[in-house]
Amino acid sequence: MGVNATLVETLRGTKEGINMKKIAVVTDSASGVDQAYREKHDVKVLPMSVIINGVAYRDGIDATTEEIYDMLKESGEGAKTSQPTIGEFMEIYEAIEADDEYEAVIAVHASSELTGTYQSSLSASEDMSKPVYVIDSRIGSYPMKQMVEHAVESRESDKDIEEVVEEIREMTRRAQLYLLPQSFSQMRKSGRVSASQSMLASVLNIHLKLEFDDGKVVVGEKLRTKKKIYNAVLANLEEHVKAGGVKTLGLVHAGSASLVDEWKKKIEERLPDVNLVVEPLVTVAGVHTGHGTIGFGFTKGR
Repeated sequence: MGVNATLVETLRGTKEGINMKKIAVVTDSASGVDQAYREKHDVKVLPMSVIINGVAYRDGIDATTEEIYDMLKESGEGAKTSQPTIGEFMEIYEAIEADDEYEAVIAVHASSELTGTYQSSLSASEDMSKPVYVIDSRIGSYPMKQMVEHAVESRESDKDIEEVVEEIREMTRRAQLYLLPQSFSQMRKSGRVSASQSMLASVLNIHLKLEFDDGKVVVGEKLRTKKKIYNAVLANLEEHVKAGGVKTLGLVHAGSASLVDEWKKKIEERLPDVNLVVEPLVTVAGVHTGHGTIGFGFTKGR
């Protein structure tokens, strides 16, 4: 087992002579990979669960993303999330081990600073004889999905598996996700902000921009008006497009069509050459930030 201080990567078995077409790709539902994509490209997705009013809904299995956001809108206060069980991880790895169609595994999981899926994947793959690379994405949502898509696309390349893993590792360093939360109360209940921070933000009508820093969610900018936070986010995105070569931007949303249209128009006016992808924010993030949250995900150089 090899360990890298920036990104822990685990390799078991032997990598010699691996057929890239026979790579199993594993992830969790924090990547936002939808059912159609996973079926078309044979991506194995471990579902996280959203707990609303004491009832657990496995993302994409017991309820769709849209259904979960509808429930969050009506009774989202106090909603929680939980990760897949170790048994679910073991079931997937045992199936891959027994299937001759697979020669190795690339697994991409949500930030280990926010959930235990990465560690569970490591533990569940311990007895694999086939090579297994378990990657901590250090993020979630659209940028994590880009990493999964890169692993899938690499099946058709002439690269070796270690080259692909290194490319995904580099993507973790270049990925960013901004979130504009809508519910300070829910963020307090989920432990993302303190009670005093929540109260002060509500009283002063403060708008926050959350972002990722080394796998953790941190508060970026705090501004008093919606217009100021909009302008700040657009300026940040413009800077990344120009300096970091961002070609594709993911506009993610927690069930608010009107806000999506508003932001889509602003981005298309300000950044006309960017490929804009609109999709739901992964529910395990939306639970903590509230219905109506808008986010922006990208990977520099992509």
